[in-house]
This record gives sequence, structure tokens and C-alpha cells, in this order.
Amino acid sequence: MSKEELHQIKELPDLKVAWHESYKCLNEPLLEYVWEVANHFLPDYEDVSAAPAIFANRYAERNLSVEERYERSIEMKTFNGTLEEYKKRKYRKLDDSFKKTFLDNKNLQNTIEAFGFDVSKFWYLLLFIRDFIEDIGTNSPTVGKPLLEDFASFLTNLCTASSIVLKQGSKNVYSTEREDLLDIIQKAVFHFSDTYSKIVNGKQNRETKIKQLQELGLKGFIDNSLLSQINFNGKYKLDDSHKRWKFAEMFLYFLEGKKADKKRVRDRSARISIEKNLFVSRLLYRALCRKNQGGYNKEFQNKKPNRLLSQLIRKYSKEKFPPVVANNYNVVAL
Repeated sequence: MSKEELHQIKELPDLKVAWHESYKCLNEPLLEYVWEVANHFLPDYEDVSAAPAIFANRYAERNLSVEERYERSIEMKTFNGTLEEYKKRKYRKLDDSFKKTFLDNKNLQNTIEAFGFDVSKFWYLLLFIRDFIEDIGTNSPTVGKPLLEDFASFLTNLCTASSIVLKQGSKNVYSTEREDLLDIIQKAVFHFSDTYSKIVNGKQNRETKIKQLQELGLKGFIDNSLLSQINFNGKYKLDDSHKRWKFAEMFLYFLEGKKADKKRVRDRSARISIEKNLFVSRLLYRALCRKNQGGYNKEFQNKKPNRLLSQLIRKYSKEKFPPVVANNYNVVAL
């Protein structure tokens, strides 16, 4: 296989799979790396993340007109309104404009080869992580931190719970280990979470959203003040340093336990750095820092590309990620 063939990106087919049927994407080989990261950072019911399906749809729609996206949504039965209603929805296009610079960068391609990664699968992982970071970092609703942290923790633990205990004060009044009952509880809570997320991230005004939640029988959750924690009018732009940190965290997780070997690289004369922070820093520069963003670009141009990244990792290693609601990926990112 020639170097040109080795670095050719295979096209991800239009799978036309709705987010709640993400499991149908499990057999798509080009999403293998996306699944690995998504199931860890964006888990859903039974550890089958909805994110790969959402990403695949956003990729398929990236070059479509609004009319074409509407027709596609009608065909997939993911939208049942009129074209005029569809046009009112805010839409951020998935950005793959850096594909050529990604392929032309010899340092990146040689390092990918040294790790033994499939360049097509790696490209879609890079696109997915970048798209998710932009999704939670641009015009996202702000979220009250303490309560949603507890709710996110509850969802995470509910996935693996083998029993449930109810208390009144310090006294246990009920407990169960029945798998069928736990399954019903898990499904009910996750259905609520998905439904709630769709409503609060919609374009309706606050009163309409409250009414919709009430009509669905979720008034109790409103009364328990979770709804009041959402700032429907305010929007949140994630700081660039937080974007870079989350980008690095997701890629370093993917690289964990994986080792590069320079012997895998066909070009024996190539100079290759297999240091993971440097690799992630170069990915970060190509994917998120292509425009003038001050300090990071200066560090990169001064041939110190991983120094600022290392500083960011140290700075945020003991901090909680700012809680924001994703616009497209339907999760609370913590």
C-alpha cells in the first residue's frame, strides 16, 4: 500500500440512524474509535452512547441545504413539523474544513502510523471530539452546578446498580435487588432524562417549556427546582482554555494504554515524536486553534507546542468541568 493510499480517508456512509437507535451504528467500522470515547464520556442506557449516531447524522448533513436536511429528517421520522418550523431551529454545521491540513501534516500522519491507528477511523474521532467540544462550548444553556452534578452522578451509578435502598431518615424502609424492577427504573429515569433534555434545549420560551414538562407529568421535577436552575435566556460560551482541556482529556483517554512504535512507519527517514502530550497538542492546534487564539498559537509557533497543554492539564486536574448542556449531543457535560 502506498503512502497516498494509506492516508486516504474512507467516506463514512449515511447511516440514517436516529439518536435513540445508536446501537445500529455499532457495526460501522469507521466509528470504532468514536464508540470507544463516546461510551466513556457520553454514556447512555446500557452503555450504548447516543453520540455516535448523532455524530454520523451531523456528518451526513454537513453539506446539505436546510431544505435537504428537512427532507432527510422527514424520511428518518425525526421531525414532524413544517419546513418553516424546521428553518427556525438553530443549526451549527459540523466543520471538517481542516481535513487537508490534517492529511498534509507529516508529523501527525507519521505519529498516527507509529501508533498503528487506522487514519480514517482516527479522522472521524478527531471530527467527533472537535464537534462535541464546539457543541458544549458555543451558545450552550448554563446549568446550575450542584444539583446537576448530583443528577449526573445518580445517572452514572444507576447504570451499574445491582440494588436500590430507600430510607426515611436513617431507617431503611425498602430495598430491592430484582433485576426486572431495576431495569424498569433505569429505563424510566433515562427516558425522563432524554425527554427533559429535548424540551429544555428547544427553542420555545420558558413558559412553553414549563407547560410541556407539566403536560408530560414532570411537574414534580419542576417543583423540585431543577428547572429553575436552567438559565433559558442566558447562553454560555466555554472559555478556550476549558475547550482545550476537555479536548486533551478525551484524546489522552483514547491514547491510554496504547504504544507507538517507530518501526511501524514506512518512511524510515522520518523524524517522529511519540510523546503523547506532544501528539495531542498538535491535534489540538490543527482542530481547535487554527484561528488566532493568542497564547497557545504563540507557544506552538515558538516550537513549544506541549508546554501550554501540560500547564492546562496541571491547572484543571483537580477541578470539575463547567456543567453545560450540549446543543446537539443531548447530555450534560461534566
